[in-house]
Formats: sequence, structure tokens, C-alpha cells
Amino acid sequence: MLSRRFIRIKVFKLLFSCVHSQSLEIASAEKELLRSFEKTRQLYFLLLSLPGALSRYAQERIDIGLQKYQPSDEELNPNMRFVNNQAIEILGRDKELATQQEHGLNWTMQRAFIKKLYEEIREEPYFIEYMNAPESPDFKKDVNLLKDIFSSELDDNQDLYNILEDQNLYWADDIAYVCNIILAQLSLIKPSADHIRHPDLFKKEDDREFALQLFMQALTHYNEYASYVERFADNWDLERIAATDTAIIVMGVAEAVKFPGIPVKVTLNEMVEISKYYSTGNSKMFVNGVLDKIIKYLMETGEVVKKGRGLVDNKPVSQDD
Repeated sequence: MLSRRFIRIKVFKLLFSCVHSQSLEIASAEKELLRSFEKTRQLYFLLLSLPGALSRYAQERIDIGLQKYQPSDEELNPNMRFVNNQAIEILGRDKELATQQEHGLNWTMQRAFIKKLYEEIREEPYFIEYMNAPESPDFKKDVNLLKDIFSSELDDNQDLYNILEDQNLYWADDIAYVCNIILAQLSLIKPSADHIRHPDLFKKEDDREFALQLFMQALTHYNEYASYVERFADNWDLERIAATDTAIIVMGVAEAVKFPGIPVKVTLNEMVEISKYYSTGNSKMFVNGVLDKIIKYLMETGEVVKKGRGLVDNKPVSQDD
């Protein structure tokens, strides 16, 4: 589930928070890091339960229409395609998803949001086309509808953002990432399935240790590594260096020092990518140039050791990326 880049982003956020709140208690910070990973997994299950909540609301609307004293022709002959969506039915039979919903990862208390989201989805061209298709429903179209919902309706949804932010500080920033995971898992559903394949929290066995060691190395050596930033920031106004840039560079130095098996170029590229999203417009050039100089210096002093093919290429990434 969690890619190395996503892990690095989580480490960066907590590192920045710890340094600037002057909360340097290692044990507590480690627990907080692991908690943030688990919260991403919980968000996965919460969002995955959304189609079921929408389907139940749609069924309620149909039932209300049928109970009217003088229902319209449309209410007497409702379009059942969405409420009978086969992919949603599989999600409804998934035992692990059901367990997570029983533990509070559901939309029971968000009826107003579910209603508004459903009404918005009903107006979307992809939903209208799905509901009015002349051919009989098929499984691929059912799955594609859910993909359309997860790819189009959630990432920029301010109502969803507000709900998640109120429930958990970690969730709001993870929406797009988790939606992409769900899209990948939806592609794996088979018509005969009674559940969806849920990914492990960490993609590799050593990813958990990678996260903890990277965080500890960066936090415990923060002042030391931060001092290199001023030393090697040639032609840059030191007073205008963003605090986020310093934290990203510190994390990059920590990775280069702690993990001899990770190529320098990978570390440079990853830190530059993080700077594009979490710092200023000029940050990618600053992070790229300064971090490259620091790592070269530490390789000369022997503090950064890279051995093997592809590990010592620390050619800076293109400034046009």
C-alpha cells in the first residue's frame, strides 16, 4: 500500500512538525509515525465503504418514491442499475471491510454528505450514460462506474476534505493517494469474487524499518545536517531559505548516510519531488543543488559510503523537471 515516496513524505511531515514544535521525544515521535501509517490504512477502508453508502441512499430514495400516494411513472419503474451494481455487491460481501465499518469506519453520521454527493454524481455525464445504457449491465461497466467516482469526485471535494480533517489530521492530505490505491484494487475484482483484495500496509517487509530509521537519523542529527545547508548554500539568501527546504535536505542527507544501498540519484530525485509539492517555487533547484553538494562532500569525508553499480551516480536531476 505505502510506496517509499509516500513513506518519505510522512517522515518529512513529522520531522518538520517535531523540529518546529520542539517536540524531540524519540519514542513518542516513532509511535506517531507508525500511527500515521495506520491512519492511511483506515482511510482506505473508509473511502472503500463509500460506494455502499451511496447505493443504500439510492435504494432509500427508490423506496420513498414507491411509497408515495401517487408515485410518478419513473418512481413506479425505478432504474435499479446503480443499486444492483455488481462491484458494490462484492464490496458488501467483503468481511474485512464489514469489520472495519463495525469499528466506526463508515458514513452513518454523514448522511447530509452522502445525499449531496449522490445528487452531484447523478448529474455527471458518466453516471447518466451508465444508467441509461441500452444494453444489459455488465461487470466491467459496474467496476468502471466506481472507478469514475473515485477518480473524479473525491480528490477536490471540499466537503469530504472538511469531514476528514475534522476526524483525523492525517486523512485530508492522503485522499488522492488512497483513491489511487483503491483504483488499482478495483481493477483486480473478478465477477465471481466475494471480497476485494486488500493490499498490505507496507509493500516490502523492510519498509517499516526504513521509515523508522530514516526518521530517527534525520531527527537525531537534525542540527548537524542543517548546518550543512548554510555552509553549501552558495549564492542563496540565507534569510529566505524556507524551513521546509531545510527539513527536506536534512532528510536527504540522513537517507544518504543511513542507507548505503540506495543510489544517490534516487535520494536526490525523491527529495526534489517532495519539494515540488511541499515547499516554494524555487525549492526544487535549491534542494537539488545544495543536497548534491552536501552529499558529494560527505562522500569525500567518508560519512556517505556508496558501493556498487549505480550507487555513486549523484548527477543532479534536471532543473526542468
